[in-house]
Amino acid sequence: MLNHAYATPEAARRDYVPVHAQLTKADLGAQLARRADEWIRHAGPAELLSVILSGGLSPVIVEEDGHVRTGIELSDEPNMLSRLGIIWSDLPPAETLPIVALVWEATPPPADSRLWEAWLALDGHAREGARRFLHDEVDQSIPLFEACAEAWLREK
Repeated sequence: MLNHAYATPEAARRDYVPVHAQLTKADLGAQLARRADEWIRHAGPAELLSVILSGGLSPVIVEEDGHVRTGIELSDEPNMLSRLGIIWSDLPPAETLPIVALVWEATPPPADSRLWEAWLALDGHAREGARRFLHDEVDQSIPLFEACAEAWLREK
């Protein structure tokens, strides 16, 4: 599964930085965190559910035509961000979702896991609760985004 997670074509265009600018891990890490926040704001129910249950966020830092492009994608490939956003990975999803639904003041999720995406799509409290949770995860994980940036800078 490789799902590009740029919010809009405009967002993909405005995330370029001239290479000649002094790039630091803090700058690139902050850009990646902003891209993650954009991804969360624009992700659909299927993507939100996928991340809160199994992770899968992946950083993108690419140098093209003298500019550096940053972004966030969904990917099955393990990386520094791939476990970010998983809610209580020590519990099965069938136990986790009813608990977080209470916290988010959402309706309980259906027992049938095939209906969870529809539940997230239809219940605004659940959807916004998932987004808030993921935004909080990003805010608490700035060092991870900086580590991704530092690894890319070392390669260059």
